[in-house]
Amino acid sequence: MIDALLLFFVVILVTFVFGEIFFRFHLPKIIGQIIAGLFFGLPFFTGFFPLESNSMISFLSELGIIFLLILTGLEIDLKKIKGSSKDVLLIAFFSVLIPFTLGFGFALFMGYSLIVAFVLGACLSLTSEATKTIVLMQKNVLKTRLGEMMIVAGTADDIFELLFLALLLALIGGNSSQRIILLPLEIIAFFILVFIALKLLPKFIDLFKQESEDGYFTLAILIGLGIALLSSFLSLGPIIGALIAGLLLQKAIKSEKTEHAIENHLKAITFALIIPFFYLNIGLNFNLENIGLYPLLFFAVLLIAFTGKMLGALIVKPFTKLKTNQLTLIGWGMNSRGLTELIIIEVARQNIQGFPMDLYTAVVFTTIITTLAFPLVLQYYLKKYPKIMD
Repeated sequence: MIDALLLFFVVILVTFVFGEIFFRFHLPKIIGQIIAGLFFGLPFFTGFFPLESNSMISFLSELGIIFLLILTGLEIDLKKIKGSSKDVLLIAFFSVLIPFTLGFGFALFMGYSLIVAFVLGACLSLTSEATKTIVLMQKNVLKTRLGEMMIVAGTADDIFELLFLALLLALIGGNSSQRIILLPLEIIAFFILVFIALKLLPKFIDLFKQESEDGYFTLAILIGLGIALLSSFLSLGPIIGALIAGLLLQKAIKSEKTEHAIENHLKAITFALIIPFFYLNIGLNFNLENIGLYPLLFFAVLLIAFTGKMLGALIVKPFTKLKTNQLTLIGWGMNSRGLTELIIIEVARQNIQGFPMDLYTAVVFTTIITTLAFPLVLQYYLKKYPKIMD
């Protein structure tokens, strides 16, 4: 009990201090917080705590992502992006297709097997709503046209995430082929249940007349977690369920005051107590020593990751009214990565015999660098083009 409490205290303390230091130098707090996560992965710190096998860290990291996506669903204004739906779908599609193709081809060129090439392509093609949302929220630009396009395009990428995970499981054996057959049925079942929930949720909330904002907050969390659990049970993963839960709550809650109160409660708990463990989880998956052993491989994978996502955004230019600098910023936003590719690469490492550890470390390295880059680029673009987000 004392070890867990001490670990919780130290993680919150160090993450807070690193974030404040960077804030004092007029840099985004998130960079300091991610570096704090890397600090926790250093050998001298892990000597005090067996962090790699700590279930509390994994749980809080996943819970942080779920809370963050519920919050995102509450804050997204879908009316603003109705006119941009074509743009969002095109960006989502090409920002997956191009980096996947480049990563797959590079791995084959380097002599890796087909399954390893598939894993690399899948990892480089994904994006992270969690890390991107944190940056957009901290800069108060989530509720802008470009901010919401980035989040929705990233969420659309979750469909590809499901396909990649299903295909990977099929390739490594077992009864995964049956899962692939069942997946379309599970997706249909989930969205039927979501449609029913959209009709019934307002009446359900009215049944529980709450005297305080805390009561509504608890009810919102229960509904959000329930829908996230439902999407997990139907093999869609909790991320899609959490985002949809936030959107449903936004439609179901009739009082704007109550909605803002729920958002404020959720922000306070998520950013102050839970998100630091998401950064810690990233740091624990990174081995600093391997950078010096495979510098060319690391540079090549990083270059493919950046180039693929940027081309995926810019190729949409002939089909959209968005300006080049806006598409470039979206490309940087789609480059921000997080937990999903770490899950895929970890599944591959555990299940594919002789999986190359140089490639494993390169993917983790790319995840961290691309995540660190976006807040710096966003800060630069907001300063140079104050109206770029609209």
